[in-house]
Amino acid sequence: MKLYFYLENSNYFDLPDLGLLQLRRELRQGLKSFSDLGQDDYARELTQLLQPDLPDDPVLLRQIQQPSPAFVISPDTSLCGLIAPKQRICLPVLFLGSGIKAIDFFVSLLQHLGTRGLYHGCGRYILEGVEAEDGSGVRSMLWSKGKQTYSLNPPVCRLSWWLERKPSFENSVQFEIVTPLRILRQGKPFFKAGFADIFPFLLRRVTSLLAAYAGVELSPYPAHYISMAKQVKVVQNSFHWKDWRTLNNEHGDQNLGGLMGALKMQGDELSELLWLLQLGHLFNIGKGATYGAGQYRLIYS
Repeated sequence: MKLYFYLENSNYFDLPDLGLLQLRRELRQGLKSFSDLGQDDYARELTQLLQPDLPDDPVLLRQIQQPSPAFVISPDTSLCGLIAPKQRICLPVLFLGSGIKAIDFFVSLLQHLGTRGLYHGCGRYILEGVEAEDGSGVRSMLWSKGKQTYSLNPPVCRLSWWLERKPSFENSVQFEIVTPLRILRQGKPFFKAGFADIFPFLLRRVTSLLAAYAGVELSPYPAHYISMAKQVKVVQNSFHWKDWRTLNNEHGDQNLGGLMGALKMQGDELSELLWLLQLGHLFNIGKGATYGAGQYRLIYS
C-alpha cells in the first residue's frame, strides 16, 4: 500500500541536504514520547511497527535475522534549504503486510511529530493531507486540509500484480542511485562497487521482506541469482563515494556517506533478475533503507 503524506510547515527552518533521510531518529523519539504520555496502546503498536520482534519460526529467524520494519519511506531529498511557512513537504511511504494494519497508528505518530518538529526539533507542521496510490498509479485523496474526507481505507495492491505491469524483458538497464547507498562487509563500507558487489545486498533485502511480510520463501535460489548477477556485463560504472553527514559520538566525529552514481548493464541475464531489481526499487537497499537511504531508479533502454 502506497500513501503520500502532505506536511504543511508552520515556521521557517533550515533543512540540510539529505536531512529527510534522518527521520528514524525523529520517529523513535516521537514513539518514546507516546510512552511517556501514558498512551500504552499506541506505544505498543508503534514499537512493533518501528522495531519489530524477532520471528518465532527458527527457519525464518535464520533467514532474516533482525527483521526490518514493514514500511519504507522514500522522501524527495532534493528538498533542502530554507523551508517557509505553508510550504508543503510530501512524504511517500510504502506499507507491507502487517504494516498495513498499523497505518492509523503511523498517522497518529506523524501528527504527534508535527508538534515536535521534523528535523532536530525544528520544522513543526500539520498533517494537511493523505493521498493513496493504487497499483496502476492512480491517486485519490483520503485527507484534505487536515481533515479526513472519508474512511481511511486505501487500496491494497498485490506485489505480483504490480510486477505484471512492469517490463519483464530487458537486456539493457541503467541502475541509477538517488540517495546514498551504504553497504558494509565485515563492518567496512564499500567505497567502490560493481553490480556483482551490490546484488547480494539487494537480494537479501528483497527476500527478507518477502519472507517476513508476504510469506514468500526463496531459500533454494539465492546462489542461482547471485551466479546470474556475476554474468551481467557492466558497460559503464560511475559509482563514487559521497559523504553526506557527520555522526557525533564519544569516539569523535565520524563522516557517514554512501555510493552515488549509475551502472549501465547489458546481458540476457538481466531479464531473469529484473523482478528483483524492480522490488529493490520499491524497498530501497543498504543501511537506512527503511528511512530513504539507498533509493535507486531503473532506466530501460
